[in-house]
Amino acid sequence: MNVSGSASTRVLVVDYSVDRESGGAISAWLPPSSNPSVFVPDREGFPDPSGFTHVIHSGSARSICDDAPFMEEAVSFIRRASSMGVRQMGICYGHQLLARAFKGLEAVRRNPEGGETGWLAVHWSPAASGMIGIPRVTRVFQFHYDEVVVLPDGGVVLGWSPVTSIESFVSLEAGLFGVQFHPEFDRESGNALFSKERDKIAASGLDADRLIEDGPDPAVDGRFFRFFLSPVWGGR
Repeated sequence: MNVSGSASTRVLVVDYSVDRESGGAISAWLPPSSNPSVFVPDREGFPDPSGFTHVIHSGSARSICDDAPFMEEAVSFIRRASSMGVRQMGICYGHQLLARAFKGLEAVRRNPEGGETGWLAVHWSPAASGMIGIPRVTRVFQFHYDEVVVLPDGGVVLGWSPVTSIESFVSLEAGLFGVQFHPEFDRESGNALFSKERDKIAASGLDADRLIEDGPDPAVDGRFFRFFLSPVWGGR
């Protein structure tokens, strides 16, 4: 399951999830050589970003349009890490948080189409397909109601969908990589979550039993984390 890294890599996973399970799910894809550690912001103040080479900001059941108790400190941490050259990846809520940290609340919104839930298609630019090593269209785990509408400075859209115009972006200038979907969920873990959240899914007019008939394509193999840890998008 682990992806490549180097002995000098030090990855911090910031777990914003309500159930505190995202940190472990993400860390499982990281190699021991990346020295991963998990930080939960509600329990203590954010650490000094200079102690890390990479930071991954997790997803959350929270809405990015609301002010979480840790929001001010998280924004400060993200900006400071970027100024130090620490590379940062955002997943779902974390993806939105990166945009909000640099462009304010106007950078995010509730998705007017209601969001996305299921194993759904993301379309990739030719450049993104080559850099990340993915087909031009992939099917990934989606479970979100908010979206990014304004990118940080230097941001370039890598992926999009019929419902969400910014499914993924990279900013070489700021050292940021964001994905609206969840690359940490494979077929088994993703469908387990859909089954667990069937009441919430039903409230959106969807049937969890129909969702779990599907899965990712291609199979989840850590390629997005591998891309994040590689120097190909800036060498920061």
